[in-house]
Amino acid sequence: MKNQRILNIEENEYWWCGVIDLSDQMPFDKTTQLHFDMIKDPYTHLCVNQLTPLFLSSNGRYAYLKDFGVFTFENGKLILESDGDIEYGEKGTLKEACLYANAKIAPPSGKTPPAICFTAPQYCTWMELLYGQNQEEILAYARRIIQEGLPAGEFIIDDGWQEYYGHWDFDRRKFPDPKKMCEELITLGFKVVLWIAPYVSPDSEAYRYLKEKDCLIKNENGKPFITEWWDGYSAVIDFSSPQGQAWFADQYRYLHENYGICGLKMDGGDVLYYPQFRSGMKQFTAHEHCQAYGDFDCGMEIKELRACVKNTNRAIIQRVADRKHSWDRKRGLGGIVDRIILQGLMGYAYNCPDMVGGGLIEDEQMGTEYTVELYCRYAQASTFLPSFQLSKFFWKNSPVLTDAVHTMVQRHYALAPYIQSLLENTAKTGEPIVRSIAYEFNERPDVIDEFMLGDKYLVAPVLTEGARSRTVYLPSGKWKYIPTGEILEGAREMEFAADLTVLPYFEKIV
Repeated sequence: MKNQRILNIEENEYWWCGVIDLSDQMPFDKTTQLHFDMIKDPYTHLCVNQLTPLFLSSNGRYAYLKDFGVFTFENGKLILESDGDIEYGEKGTLKEACLYANAKIAPPSGKTPPAICFTAPQYCTWMELLYGQNQEEILAYARRIIQEGLPAGEFIIDDGWQEYYGHWDFDRRKFPDPKKMCEELITLGFKVVLWIAPYVSPDSEAYRYLKEKDCLIKNENGKPFITEWWDGYSAVIDFSSPQGQAWFADQYRYLHENYGICGLKMDGGDVLYYPQFRSGMKQFTAHEHCQAYGDFDCGMEIKELRACVKNTNRAIIQRVADRKHSWDRKRGLGGIVDRIILQGLMGYAYNCPDMVGGGLIEDEQMGTEYTVELYCRYAQASTFLPSFQLSKFFWKNSPVLTDAVHTMVQRHYALAPYIQSLLENTAKTGEPIVRSIAYEFNERPDVIDEFMLGDKYLVAPVLTEGARSRTVYLPSGKWKYIPTGEILEGAREMEFAADLTVLPYFEKIV
């Protein structure tokens, strides 16, 4: 690579970068030994979340690789290499560097997703029904939400509603009257969203049509490129093509006009499912294809992504990769806080922490034991995050979990006016909604298991199995411990009891 910059990592300096799937290894410091190729490594299963080539330091330094490249942490140095420009600067604090760099890369759009996606719970049918999505059980699921007194919000009908991939209509064998179903959901107060992916089943009517209209990515021999993804083998819609975009837009408009669908959960689009050579009408790299999928907009009211490249400061709900029903930091509850914080630092502020309790089908397939304790802690950890997403009715046979869910939903719902103000601020400034202690106070960049919601609430969820207390660092200033009303002085660590009914959280006293 033709350009290189070597940075000496200072004492007590910490770094974050825009490879969101490395969040469990951050922040990086002088002791870190890591080599990562942002061009080649996303072709592996490592990168299933957001990706942007930005680096931020707790000492206010930043670097940006316009054309991606390679970074290495080695022997107390950060080595950046790229074929494109490497921009570097110093801004004093992490907050100043974050706001400056993100605004320069992609100025805030001034738009937010609908407030209801954050002020009320999101409800997703995935873990409740998996691939068995059907009209009868979806309506029963929605009715029970309302009967239990939970507020209506975004309602996501997940994978399995179509007859096949590329067929943008309900499978009539499972949905005999989808219009009636959607009308009832809307009458109940829900915003109805459908799961979708940019893939098309071969040997189908849609495939033949899209091949004829030149809407599919081709392989090096000029034939439709077939990718292997988690649900099989499919052709891929070419979003570098006006024809491909127009077809996708037409499908969405059909769903909107006929059923009142107001948005899409746009899954897939991962770099590793695109060709490893330039392809499509505009000869895009895999990274550019992923970015084009994320940038595409045909007037959707709600748009959610999980895998994207450089789609920062957009009015997009940014979901983290599917979480396991486990305590581990890589894919379970233990990594929720650091991943959400990292998303915000890198310009993906409208966070969704995935479903309370986890959203991986592997948990069902492997017979994972679901526990009351882990569900309680998942619910608590999600309460003060921008999105609170429920899926499986895991609480239906447990008074403890029923109380936990209703308590946390009510608490989240009570935050609606404050969350609304944070959404509006983010749209104007690009500022994260969820912030680290280092970002907000320029203190303790090593603290990775507690967070600020805006500049008002400090939240310290319990993320360790069996724990009935936890240590909390209170930043400088005065704090009100909400569970007891006690006023505390900050700039110190304190221990707080936290049984399954307690979420340690604090309000900053101005």
